[in-house]
Amino acid sequence: MIKLEVKNLSVHYPIKSINQYLFRARLIQKIKNFFYKKNEVSDIYIKKILALKNIQFNLIEGDRLGLIGLNGSGKSTLLKCLANILPKTDGTVDMGDNEFLPIIQPQAMCEPDDTIENNLILLGYYLGYPKKQILENLEKILTFADLLKYRSLPLNTLSTGMKFRLVFSFCFLIDKKKIFFIDEFLTTGDEKFQNKGFDYINNNFSKNIIVLCSHSRRVIEKFCNKVLILQSGSQVYFGPAKEGLENYQKLINT
Repeated sequence: MIKLEVKNLSVHYPIKSINQYLFRARLIQKIKNFFYKKNEVSDIYIKKILALKNIQFNLIEGDRLGLIGLNGSGKSTLLKCLANILPKTDGTVDMGDNEFLPIIQPQAMCEPDDTIENNLILLGYYLGYPKKQILENLEKILTFADLLKYRSLPLNTLSTGMKFRLVFSFCFLIDKKKIFFIDEFLTTGDEKFQNKGFDYINNNFSKNIIVLCSHSRRVIEKFCNKVLILQSGSQVYFGPAKEGLENYQKLINT
């Protein structure tokens, strides 16, 4: 059974004071500690900021959750925490024994001056796939992305939309994970390929759980059946997508 259960999830970010990076401030503190036989750290060192507070929701087979909220609300933080990229402070995330794939800024691992083909191999390493499996699926990926004739060109010759097509094709054609965590990149690229991608997901991943972080109302309406709204790290709504988007519009208008 495919499931995703999140209970009382909280995340604290450790933030260092700017004074910690100033040599003079650190030197004075060490001198004081030496002469007065103390081990004081005062307010120079780490402070904590509450990035997420008591997030709680359940997803079942076939659910597609849209994470929405204003900038700085905690969407990307929650996505990274669900994908085990960022450690949680409190709470639990239960996916059973289901395999998941985080599609969160995968372009960051690419080499712009190397070929498109070699970049796909590098992306595969980054996401944990063996080279043999990547090579077996290479032509299929490039064909779906309409980039087969460009396979030997440097990656930096592609537009942002073409790179999106490449990453999308790789992540959804190479293997079938049970749960996907997807950052903003799904809303990049032209509408024609987005529709092609949505159709492919609908036909091949109808039972999978997908969590999508996006600012695009059109994408959420077309793709998601549930919505979770974040505001300043707190969950203010979880439920059906239609009502969620109506609530989000009210939040924007206030």
